[in-house]
Amino acid sequence: MASREDVALTVERQTAARRLLADPLVTAHTHPEDFALIRAHAEWLVQRFRRVLDYRLTVAAEHARLVKTGLVAAVRRPLVRGSGGYFTPRTYSYLALAVAALLEAPPRIAVTRLAADVRVAAGEAGLGLDPADRAGERRAFAAALRVLADWGAVEEHEGTLSGYGAEGSEAVLDVHHEAVRQVLAHPPGAAADSGGFLAAADAAPAGTRGVELTIRRRLAETAVLYRDDLPAEHRDRLAHHQWRAVAELAALLGCDAEIRAEGVALIMPDDGGSDARGTDRPAAFPSSDPVGQAALLLVGRLVHQLRPAAGPAPEVPVPDDLLRAELDRLAGSDAESGRPWSRAAVSYVPDAADFTGRVLGVLADARLMARETGAASGSGWRLLAAAGRYGPSRTDTVPPDAGRSEPAAEEDR
Repeated sequence: MASREDVALTVERQTAARRLLADPLVTAHTHPEDFALIRAHAEWLVQRFRRVLDYRLTVAAEHARLVKTGLVAAVRRPLVRGSGGYFTPRTYSYLALAVAALLEAPPRIAVTRLAADVRVAAGEAGLGLDPADRAGERRAFAAALRVLADWGAVEEHEGTLSGYGAEGSEAVLDVHHEAVRQVLAHPPGAAADSGGFLAAADAAPAGTRGVELTIRRRLAETAVLYRDDLPAEHRDRLAHHQWRAVAELAALLGCDAEIRAEGVALIMPDDGGSDARGTDRPAAFPSSDPVGQAALLLVGRLVHQLRPAAGPAPEVPVPDDLLRAELDRLAGSDAESGRPWSRAAVSYVPDAADFTGRVLGVLADARLMARETGAASGSGWRLLAAAGRYGPSRTDTVPPDAGRSEPAAEEDR
């Protein structure tokens, strides 16, 4: 039987590992408590991440960087702005230009001065970008700086980046040069084109070892790994070695797992992890924010109304009219809904279309819903197998208009 000291040691290591998986760049400024744990258990973390996932971890005096070499493309996600929208190519360009300018910036710099340096760097790269050109450019530049602040590369000293983005008011930043140098996991190198550079960065071991690493990475980096999403070789490997893969990841991350016929999901402890801005992992689900709560209610109502009476099904198409009606209700269009996430609760959302996109985005990231490729906006959605765990049981209160007199029994997937 493990002693209390051994249990505490294991919990500390796993907490540090989960932080690094969620936020691959951790600094003493962004996460002081977690960074202290990372420093204390650096040797164990370096060895474990290399053995279990073949990720390279570097721990320095003020930062730690987990480089996810060979991270499979299927689990990558775009960076997200504070408004919830994805980064555009223009915003990514500002992010790259800001990193280049910050490498040679003084320890403290005004944002307007940094904007001028970015304009010069853009000119040298043949890009017609200038943060001072108009409000849209300034907001895109501010969004890029906001992500760098979340990562710990810069820190607000005077004023705010939100004020600069909204009104153009001055802000002063402290620059953490060592963290700036770690922003790029794969510094630019010699390559014939962008495709060649990305292919080199994505190189993974070949053979059986490569297959097993890919499976482990997908388990660690996705909310649910469905067997049907894997090629035949990977699906066969998962079937024969899923328990070992889950055990290795559980020892590293302190997570539980659900293994079903349709796939495997890791269940992470609720310890205040990342909100997923600028990370490779989806945000936690369920979450307490209004959009997250709306997503939870939506998937519960859809499962209740669409669950097949004859038994479980891996996927269930969602009728477009039903989805629109439920989304309208959640957005507050139905004045009788009385839900806490009515329009007043999500007043920061610009419009109903944006609210709809964010709710469905949460469910897609959680691998509870998916959309047919090429489907028109608001159509082509289907419930995936894992959504069944959020459906009502016989003891739950049934929504008054759910469409059935009695909820179906909880399915055994």
